[in-house]
Amino acid sequence: MSQDLETRVERLYLPERPLFSRDNQVFRAKDTVYLCGEGGKTYAVGENGKRLEVVQNLNIYETEFKGYFLRVHRSFLVAVDRITGVFERYPEAAEPDAPTGRGPGISTTVGVAGEILFSRDKGGAADECELTLRGTEARIPVTTTYARGVKKALGVTSLHHLVPEHPLDKALRLYELIDFGWRELYGLDSADKAAVEAFKKKWDIKQFTRERMLSYFRQFGVNEINKRRVIKNIIYQMSRWIKKGIEPPSDGNIRSLWYRIKAVLAYHSNILGPGDVDTFYNTLQEMVEDHNLFRYKDFGFMDMNEPYRGIGAKAPEIVLASEKLGHFLFIKKMAAEAGVSFICMKGEPAVISLEYFSDDLMKSCGDKEKTVFCISDVDPAGYSIEGNLISGLQRNGHKVGRVVKLLDTSAFTSEEIAFVRYPVVNFDVKGDQVNPLPPATMGQVTKGRDWFKVVNDDRLISEKDKGGGWKTVTIWGIESDAADREIIRKRFLDGLGGSRRKPEEPKKPENTILLRMWLNVQNNNKFVRGRKRAVEDIDEVLQRYECRRLQKDGHEYELSLSYADDADLDRSIYDMIGQINDLAEMRNCCAECDLWAADDPDRRWG
Repeated sequence: MSQDLETRVERLYLPERPLFSRDNQVFRAKDTVYLCGEGGKTYAVGENGKRLEVVQNLNIYETEFKGYFLRVHRSFLVAVDRITGVFERYPEAAEPDAPTGRGPGISTTVGVAGEILFSRDKGGAADECELTLRGTEARIPVTTTYARGVKKALGVTSLHHLVPEHPLDKALRLYELIDFGWRELYGLDSADKAAVEAFKKKWDIKQFTRERMLSYFRQFGVNEINKRRVIKNIIYQMSRWIKKGIEPPSDGNIRSLWYRIKAVLAYHSNILGPGDVDTFYNTLQEMVEDHNLFRYKDFGFMDMNEPYRGIGAKAPEIVLASEKLGHFLFIKKMAAEAGVSFICMKGEPAVISLEYFSDDLMKSCGDKEKTVFCISDVDPAGYSIEGNLISGLQRNGHKVGRVVKLLDTSAFTSEEIAFVRYPVVNFDVKGDQVNPLPPATMGQVTKGRDWFKVVNDDRLISEKDKGGGWKTVTIWGIESDAADREIIRKRFLDGLGGSRRKPEEPKKPENTILLRMWLNVQNNNKFVRGRKRAVEDIDEVLQRYECRRLQKDGHEYELSLSYADDADLDRSIYDMIGQINDLAEMRNCCAECDLWAADDPDRRWG
């Protein structure tokens, strides 16, 4: 038998050859995923991360199992038949002990999650990569010294652009993103202005010529620029550069970013179109909320809802939340008395607001489990808002252990529900056939029916026979503003439990007074235009006082207040005036407010 044939036959039996551990366990080579050297010892790593210290060093195993175990790094041998892919990915930080003298070395420690990081920056980067192996989630590094043997074993001339890709690389490619100059960016010193300027001159998409734009972002089949791809790549590049510190964050709102991108599109002749602003907003939302590539906060955007939230001084891990602006002063006061955090969402919680609020919570109480008290409408939208608040906190790293719904149908009597309920959706039904009644859509009907299954209160559904086996069904909801605030307050106090000091119970109102109010809201100067929004915000708050404007577009109002004594009346009125002034200031406006008793004009507040 020839020497070559003997060698081939011997290799056929290599997977069955035994290995021995130092605690006298015997196992076969085919049960070993890879071998690694660590701290002067050698370990065989099997499937599911099982590690055994073996009796020989890596050099011995490399020689004795040549053709089965392949050297890919001075500290690693891998089973060739277990290689499943090559990942083009490198670490974000340099590591010690360079094995080749060219660039940073490789850490030989495999983390708990199986991640192994290695150099992204210097010599030999063209051949450095990671291997994935069947039987482990670990990524095994390949260094330049051993890359030639790996390529030979795999029968390729390049270790990159193989399938499967690294998940992050693949995600970028499928989403049509190009990380321009990523290798240079990693090693760039943000304090070196000359180097930063040279880097930007080379890679800044906003400075690309039309020819270069076409080379990267050409529409399929035509010689035109794909605007959506341009927009998403500029956004992605800016996020990377802001994170690196070579691009200043925005000091305005999201629209300020659009104007920077709009200038690029306008520069390239006729590619700017009337619908591009919508494309920009949709793309940014998609990148943040669907693909989680970065956060709105990373750009430094302003949070317009900042005045409507706060972090508790005593128990910040407890959050009191309401969807309605009209509850702002109510929950702010309760939160201050109890020392808990609060947030007024003004409808669906804005993602950017939750980013800022979540970071403030994390700074104050870390990853401590959160308790959330919610006030929301008893309808599908209210329940959706509540759920989105919880998922938003969780998405930003918080564990929510307890959710307390402060308002549900049990807060109302049957007589009250019959009076305050409003129709959410109407539809006709016959057996399995369902027909939405305009303006309802089938989606709204489905959402309403699913919500009712959760609520399961017959007082929020009614049916009317239509004939021919058809019935008209109405699902009802209840606005949170219709609830007695003392019931909400009591539920909140009960929910806090005896472990925390509760705010003192207020005196029960026994008197009612009819008031007149003169209110004038104006912009602070001619350069702002917030008056209309300020008036809308103030009118929403005044609704809970049964307030009405005496003349259309006039400045005089009539409202009623319940109070326990004169001190309680003064406190309620000045709270209301303070809230009016706060809402006006938030819109860069000023408010003039004067109140007096309807039956005694000399009794005044202002």
